[in-house]
Amino acid sequence: MTDDAIREKILALEEQRCNALTSGDVDALGALVADDLVHVHGDGRLEGKDDYLNGVKNKYQFHKIERGDLSIRNYGDIVVVVGPLNQTVSVNGVDKLNNIKAVSTQTWVRGDDGWKQSTCHMGFLSVS
Repeated sequence: MTDDAIREKILALEEQRCNALTSGDVDALGALVADDLVHVHGDGRLEGKDDYLNGVKNKYQFHKIERGDLSIRNYGDIVVVVGPLNQTVSVNGVDKLNNIKAVSTQTWVRGDDGWKQSTCHMGFLSVS
């Protein structure tokens, strides 16, 4: 694949990931992340795949996710994505919307079953 083709593939997968989050489709989300996922929340909490998916299923509701201009660097079977992440999220049972502006770094790895997100690290810029 060319760099442009890989860029387009990763952008499409990231859009699928965001859509899975906002629709609460944990199965679709699970298919996009690696079994050895490391998800670093903005507060520094670390989660593996099972805990991450459980949180999406039972704790959080993603109302809106916007990605801005993403830097996508291709290293063969590894792609590093860095860019803005703006999302509106609520915690189930709490009547408050949290507007989060962040920067995220993601690593996507190509394996026998295609591209999977293996890491995501968010750094909060603001939460309101």
